[in-house]
Amino acid sequence: MKVCLLTHEKNPPILKRLHMLGHSVRAESLERVQTLDPNSTDLVYLIPWSVSEDEAWSEQRVILARASRYYLVYGRGMDTLSVMNAARDGAYDVLDENDSDSRWNDAIEAAAKSQALWWQLYGGLGQSQAEKLQGDSSAMRALRESIQRIGPTDASVLVTGESGTGKELVAECLHDASGKSPFVAVNCAAIPPDLMESELFGVQKGAFTGAAADKLGLVEEASGGTLFLDEIGEMDISLQPKLLRFLETRQARRVGSTKEYRCNVRVISATNRDLRADAEAGRFRLDLYYRISEIILNTPPLRHHSGDIPELARSLLDAAAIRLGKNFETIEPELIYRFQLYDWPGNVRELKQVIDRLAIHYTGPVMRAAWWEPPEKTDPHTTVLPGGFKRQNTPAPFSGGSRSPFGPQSGGPSRRGSGAPFAGSGMGYGVPAAYASAGADHLPLRRTPMPNKRERYSIAKELLEQSGGDLAWTAAQLGIHPTTLYRWRKSGKV
Repeated sequence: MKVCLLTHEKNPPILKRLHMLGHSVRAESLERVQTLDPNSTDLVYLIPWSVSEDEAWSEQRVILARASRYYLVYGRGMDTLSVMNAARDGAYDVLDENDSDSRWNDAIEAAAKSQALWWQLYGGLGQSQAEKLQGDSSAMRALRESIQRIGPTDASVLVTGESGTGKELVAECLHDASGKSPFVAVNCAAIPPDLMESELFGVQKGAFTGAAADKLGLVEEASGGTLFLDEIGEMDISLQPKLLRFLETRQARRVGSTKEYRCNVRVISATNRDLRADAEAGRFRLDLYYRISEIILNTPPLRHHSGDIPELARSLLDAAAIRLGKNFETIEPELIYRFQLYDWPGNVRELKQVIDRLAIHYTGPVMRAAWWEPPEKTDPHTTVLPGGFKRQNTPAPFSGGSRSPFGPQSGGPSRRGSGAPFAGSGMGYGVPAAYASAGADHLPLRRTPMPNKRERYSIAKELLEQSGGDLAWTAAQLGIHPTTLYRWRKSGKV
């Protein structure tokens, strides 16, 4: 493994030991962290405990964390408090010089593997950013990759998506990826139209009664960083020309002043409305729309990446348990299943509210399925089944009986179209698309052999990839319970 030893010593004794253990090691000064090679993602950092107590280390530690680099702390005779402090500050592991060679090797290899996995999942996003945008679905991976590419630029970004999908988190991640500061956020819907101009651009002393001193505008406060305009679609149309002029010239004028000032600020906007349609209807300026939407990022609704719900739910539960001082440790699989079946019109925000409410009213260590039933939905395309579960009543792409790849099932609808490997069937179960195209009368219901285990896992893996990790839908297509599919995935079979 490649190891970088950050130390003040020229030839520390640990260097020889690491070489003898077969690691490729180099010693660097602490300041070397500031010139990190962005391509050295396979490098694990090793820090002596004496250095970790250095005041300069606090700054270097932040640099490592932002760059998603893992580090280990080592020392001689490390007591419990020292170990806890090192772990609290972000060390992947803490080693004692008296530990065995195998212990050292295991710790370094584990850190290297974890770091490699982190980069595989999250690319160049820092740890704080990836924690905000959790999920291993194709939708969330694509979003993180876009942020990684767009973040370092100065392009104006419009973040779109339904309420509760995390548009402000995306804006924060874009800002973090830029390496600039500060980040100033304003909710355009929360400020009265007659105050919006003074909030954005500031007020000159004496401009009106009560203006006893100059007041900085939000664009000035965000100078050198990012101004986030949330719910920009709610901005009064009378103010939009002034915002447009600022975006074009980066110059503004305080209310009551005749002098203009210049601000170098990046503007990121967000909305849950169709601004293009609003512009065509005269409710939003089309030229402003083009100016704020050099790049458009869409935050996917939770129902489109329900495969991420188990990870999200457990993360939200951990946060709620810490915040509320509760002893919750895990969520019952049946409750995860119910979470994945529900459409979540309020998206991640609604999921968080549900978990917080359950954590407040009940006691752990397990969050139980019996505590929550999904709200009934009046959608004419949905039938609510006993227990609060739902069935989609979408017309099947073909009529007649069908077959699950794992055995015969009744005919009926499918959540996905016939473009899927397994086309329409009852309750989400499917048949091979080749059979579907031949027509129901030609389905080899009796002669098709049951797939063996290896074929089952292969089919499951293919469907998971196609659905973006949608556990509930994939399990329905396979005719198995989602908890079974979850176990397969956790064990590495799919």
